[in-house]
Amino acid sequence: MIDGETVLDRWWRLAPWSGNPLMRRSDRIESMMVLIVVAVVLMLVPVAGAVGTATHTRLTEQAQQAAANGQQVPAVLLENPRPPMGEEPTRGPTGQDQVRARWVVDGTEHTGIVDTGTGAWAGQTVTVWVDKDGNYMAAPNTATDNALGAIGAALGFLMLGTVGCGLFLIGFHWLLAKHHRSQWQREWQGLGHAPGWSVN
Repeated sequence: MIDGETVLDRWWRLAPWSGNPLMRRSDRIESMMVLIVVAVVLMLVPVAGAVGTATHTRLTEQAQQAAANGQQVPAVLLENPRPPMGEEPTRGPTGQDQVRARWVVDGTEHTGIVDTGTGAWAGQTVTVWVDKDGNYMAAPNTATDNALGAIGAALGFLMLGTVGCGLFLIGFHWLLAKHHRSQWQREWQGLGHAPGWSVN
């Protein structure tokens, strides 16, 4: 490395517009491809922001619609969520314990499996969400849930895009290296030598 040379100096010498006469045409193509991939990754940032915004809007609308179509009612737990003898409780998709409960809507009694929090017990009254027919429904997402979902969607999109660009660049470099090896082999054969150095 030349004294006083920085990383930026080395990158500049490897740029496609470099005047270095030893730089091959394929090297210029590869460095140009690196610049294009970097530009694409930078462009993915605002696109990921738009994906996150759209996801947040969609989740908020779904939560508002669910809240408008449902209501909260008191329900009595009919059994202990945590069974005795160290047995594992029944868990729902949300990871919460599930237990059978009873509630009344417009004079009609309903029973069903509901999500419960830690520390619940049989006979306890909890609040559950039900639809217009009185059937149990999952609670609408909160603002925090919607925000976390939007952030996850944005980061997931950005990560997938970045990984895809990285894999494309690795594949492109592999193809160029393979092309270089084939080219060197043809040149050696053209000179009447087998690939490698002579041991004589």
